[in-house]
Amino acid sequence: MLSKGSRENVTTSSSDACENTHPYSSDSLKNAIFQELREEVKDLRHEVHFLREELIKDRQRIIALESKKRSHGKEVKKRVDSMILLISDYGGSLTTSSVKAYMGLSKDELYRTLKCAKDEGLIEVLPDPHDRRGHILNIDFQKIEI
Repeated sequence: MLSKGSRENVTTSSSDACENTHPYSSDSLKNAIFQELREEVKDLRHEVHFLREELIKDRQRIIALESKKRSHGKEVKKRVDSMILLISDYGGSLTTSSVKAYMGLSKDELYRTLKCAKDEGLIEVLPDPHDRRGHILNIDFQKIEI
């Protein structure tokens, strides 16, 4: 069997072998880990910058689509101009049923025209006291350039 002296040699030689398996000192290991972390942070910064740019582009697309959605066609704008001229010729106030009859508009065309004019702030729509379902259209002449 092994003597005590040989056992001590075995334990000391095994501990020396463990220390020699790590070729890096603790400082070089820390530096290597720190360098890897720096590179990861740098990559994350680039990714955040890229995502910010994409977010800005997406916001601009959404704004463009919403403004396009809110914009009215040329035909509706022509009808709004005609309606404004008609109302101004009749003293600046006219009922919706009169506008519909004079302009020969369908119900949908009238509501689209009224909505466009209201959105642009060209007319004021008030309930008609004589007709529960009707409305009176008033023009603010300060906003209109005729």
